Amino acid sequence: MNRLDKAFAPASIAVLGASDNAHKVGGRPLAFLKQYGYAGRVYPVNATRTIVQGLPAWPSLADLPEVPELVIVAVGGEAGLRLVEQCAAAGVAVAVVMASGYAESGAAGAELQARMVTACRASGMRLVGPNGQGLANFRNGAIANFSTIFHESPGGDGPLAIIGQSGAATQSVYALAHRRGIFARYVHATGNEADVTASELLLQVVADPEIRAVVLYLESIKDAGVLARAAAAARARRLPVITVKGGRTANGQRAAASHTGAMATEDRVVEAFFEHHGLIRAVDPFEAVSLAALFIGATPPRGSGLVAMSNSGASCVMMADTADEFGMPLVAVDGALAQRLDAVLPAFSQAANPIDLTGALLTDRQLFPGVLDALATASDLHLLLVSFPIAGMGYDVPGYAKALGSFAQATGVTVAVSACQDSVRAQFEQAGLVTYDREREALHALKTVARFSAKLRSAPLRPPAGEAATLSASADVLPALAGERTLDEAASLALLRSVGVAVVDFELCADEAQAVAAWRRLGGRVVVKGCSPDILHKTEHGLVALDLTSEAEVRAALDRHASTVRSLGGRYCGALVARMLKGGREMALGARVDPVFGPVVLLGDGGVYLEALEDFRLLVAPFSEAQALQAVSSLRIAPVLRGVRGEASADLDAFCRMAVRLGDALLRWQDRIASIDINPVKVFARGQGALALDAVVELADAGTVAGAGRAGAEP
Repeated sequence: MNRLDKAFAPASIAVLGASDNAHKVGGRPLAFLKQYGYAGRVYPVNATRTIVQGLPAWPSLADLPEVPELVIVAVGGEAGLRLVEQCAAAGVAVAVVMASGYAESGAAGAELQARMVTACRASGMRLVGPNGQGLANFRNGAIANFSTIFHESPGGDGPLAIIGQSGAATQSVYALAHRRGIFARYVHATGNEADVTASELLLQVVADPEIRAVVLYLESIKDAGVLARAAAAARARRLPVITVKGGRTANGQRAAASHTGAMATEDRVVEAFFEHHGLIRAVDPFEAVSLAALFIGATPPRGSGLVAMSNSGASCVMMADTADEFGMPLVAVDGALAQRLDAVLPAFSQAANPIDLTGALLTDRQLFPGVLDALATASDLHLLLVSFPIAGMGYDVPGYAKALGSFAQATGVTVAVSACQDSVRAQFEQAGLVTYDREREALHALKTVARFSAKLRSAPLRPPAGEAATLSASADVLPALAGERTLDEAASLALLRSVGVAVVDFELCADEAQAVAAWRRLGGRVVVKGCSPDILHKTEHGLVALDLTSEAEVRAALDRHASTVRSLGGRYCGALVARMLKGGREMALGARVDPVFGPVVLLGDGGVYLEALEDFRLLVAPFSEAQALQAVSSLRIAPVLRGVRGEASADLDAFCRMAVRLGDALLRWQDRIASIDINPVKVFARGQGALALDAVVELADAGTVAGAGRAGAEP
């Protein structure tokens, strides 16, 4: 039985610490249950009153005529803990603890919260909070929430769901949506998440077929697996989940920790996780509602072709600039479409995109509908932005709104309207259109819904099926490595080679005779490196000798490296003798096991400047070669990789194949390997492959991958 179902539709609700004052924490839920028509049984519990807000009250939970399915605890501290323990012992399904003073307040509060969780685990009761505003379901009036916003902006059932770890954040989303006329069916705030998480509530919400958009506010992510399942369920329903993630910066992470009592996850990894699972990211509640409005109020786009039009030439210029900045393709106006537009536009206006309606819009009542009729024939038009920076007396705004609404319904084009004046926007909204104050905001929303729809249309990208056999064959490599913390370079390269990652031709040599033999076999031009698991940065200590072409140079390098390693107190494992390679581009691959999200792979520009330039992207494993290529194509160095001034393009297919194999390997080994660093990877011209030249494998501590390294320049 899923007891969390009772959080959404309880048959009975008790309020422990119920207040006769509807503006207190223990009073608001009672007032809301009455105001919003909750049809279940309501039990105020107050030791000193027999009537609370007109309802019969009971002195204690034990005195109630039944065990309520959901209990609101409006009492904090030790008293609140005792009440939670009583609820758990009585068999309550869900407790919503609104009071604060628990883990967010320090060690003593954390101890009280831990005892709450222990009681819940023993009985199976689910706990929402503590330090949370609670739950609200406007479909059935089950408002176990003390938010003041429901007084000021009365709620109603609608297509939006709002879930967050912060009560204030959920309230701000609610208020902004309400201002747009969008009602929210669910408004849930989880607070400290001692038990029930926002991800769990999301998993419940996405199963509701009448929800058309979700806004999710997170500061920390404890249960990435549940969030991934919820995201998959949302994608199956073509349901957008718009996520605001607090703690994007170092200062934000510190604030998040003090606010919720939880550590925030590094933002780059969060970004990669969201991208992997199709979660849409917004920077703040305002942007989240801006996006939700178009998802809810407009037809999903069938493509990304954009037409912009305005009665202002300046707006046309600025919209063209913003579209280019956002990477939004403007529909070409030529051929039959150009002829149709020329037939309705004034003689002094050129048929182009954006379309300048000019001041003739004031006098020509057929201009606006005529342009729409012409656009209705454009098969590559999917997104339309109509901007009115000014439209008042003399403009037929009601006529424009009616014509544009009919156009949107007839064509299925996704339409947004931008207008500075409230009165102008109101008339378009009455015609069922989504409006914005600013052209940039409207274009951002159009771009986002188009990108989301494109992802839904594309087939899921999976890792190549052939990798499984490679991993299976190499599964016996790791057990022999027990007892080490970091592998030396030779062992690291050998491990990578075992999973199909192409590595430079090398030999590990125990003495000078073996090194000389390797030098001859490798063609007489080699690199010699001193190998030690205790010294990772070999170049800094002179443990790398390049382009050796004689036996004497090889022997001298071995002698020098052995002495250096021993003088540094390291274990000397021998000399790595590798083929000296010329040409190619230095790239980098890395992977680490994130304690929240699991294996994460870095793809980026390589060499000694990796950390300084930070030109890299992260992908959450598993991913495909196509996804890896998309990530590499977004690097700053990407134009160089494609070839400039007659240079051949780099073999990115080979590089991306290595990345996929690295991610798949770490998925298999994530309990035993903390991180893998491959820098540089030498990427040659297209068709000539890529090779790992240097690698470091860090093994996990027993039972944990914490400390696996920073997800970034050194994964």
